[in-house]
Amino acid sequence: MVQKPIIYQNPPVQEVKNISYPTISNKAVIGTESTVIGDITIDDDVYIGFKNLLRADSGYPYYIGPYTNIQDYVLMHVHPGSAHVEIDGRKWGVYLEGEISVLHHAAVHGPLFIGRNTFVGQHANIYDAVIGRNCVVMHGATVTNRVTIADNRFVPPGYSVWKQEDADQLPMVPEEHKNLNQEIVDHYYRLGKSYYENTPLAFS
Repeated sequence: MVQKPIIYQNPPVQEVKNISYPTISNKAVIGTESTVIGDITIDDDVYIGFKNLLRADSGYPYYIGPYTNIQDYVLMHVHPGSAHVEIDGRKWGVYLEGEISVLHHAAVHGPLFIGRNTFVGQHANIYDAVIGRNCVVMHGATVTNRVTIADNRFVPPGYSVWKQEDADQLPMVPEEHKNLNQEIVDHYYRLGKSYYENTPLAFS
């Protein structure tokens, strides 16, 4: 029997007293055994793969922008309470601007902003940061401690960025990686639609 994703409201606690249900575009695709809980907005043409956990039960809200792909075994959560990033005067626990790739087993933990067309590699660990647009955060990298990474920057595999001076010295994205994210965004957009149309393993 195919298991549908779990889409459910958050339970009220002191840090999140309001009970909210996810808002999911009918153009988004979510794979089996993924879980989406609480005040999470999922925009058009987002692909969420298999066995992911997006949990807005300790802080909120979250936004996942259009054409973003969240692959498999990804964790999205936020520090309990009032931790947030501010976008256009509104507070968010996690904000993914759009056209972002979050690869398998990555943790994207708020308060967090990730800008458009940024790549987050496998087993990357991001907690409390602002990451600009057109960045590449490679596999196994760590970004934390309230650092801000400017647009078009490259975080090498396994590299740890936890001081602002280290973030400021990151190199520009190498030429060979500049189209990496868009190729993945395009692939997962098409893959998600094909799963939805041709298998019972994805839901919209």
